[in-house]
Amino acid sequence: TVEQMRTLLEHVRGAWWELVILLGGLYGLRLSEILGLRWRNVDLESGSIYVVEQLPYQLPPGTTKLTEMAPVKSGVRTLPITDSIRPYFQSQLALQEEQRHQASAAGEPYYENDLVVPKPNGSPRRRECVSSDFRDLLRRLDMPHIRFHDLRHSAATNMHQLTGDFFTVSQILGHSLKGAGIQLGISSNLDTVTAQYVDVRLERKLFVLDVYHRAVLETKT
Repeated sequence: TVEQMRTLLEHVRGAWWELVILLGGLYGLRLSEILGLRWRNVDLESGSIYVVEQLPYQLPPGTTKLTEMAPVKSGVRTLPITDSIRPYFQSQLALQEEQRHQASAAGEPYYENDLVVPKPNGSPRRRECVSSDFRDLLRRLDMPHIRFHDLRHSAATNMHQLTGDFFTVSQILGHSLKGAGIQLGISSNLDTVTAQYVDVRLERKLFVLDVYHRAVLETKT
């Protein structure tokens, strides 16, 4: 729920988990899309995230350099960066610059993979490890057990409940209308062909995301 998302984010404030959970729970990105997101696909000036690739599956343990990425599962999509989320990206940029300086001062390598949420030395995080660590995180916080992927479902449900905009939610998640309908329990009879005729403008995506992000991140008076 919105309230549980708010509680979870309060517990991980300032930790490396924070941006990962924001992208999963507030944008509905898949874990592989989050771990494979590169700065070249985050345009802070125009305020856009381009979901065009994801971390390769079965990344070998100890991998430090990425030579190639995998295509996204549900097609390329563009998502707006809301004013609520922008500071988190800016903080992450500053943190990574500090980590580079620390590695250089200690004479240790920093692996330039251009990743938004890498390990402190720049190497990629493995999807299986993050998924397992997320389960342990929820257990320590005494929060309901869910898979990391369920944050994607939470994002879909919360955005739909707050705005009622079924079409835009399906576009944000990169779902077909039929797939989104099944997930949200709306209908199983939607024709997937209809999806190609639904053109959701970036402004509408921004509105739906902004309503949800404000509900979670802004302190209510």
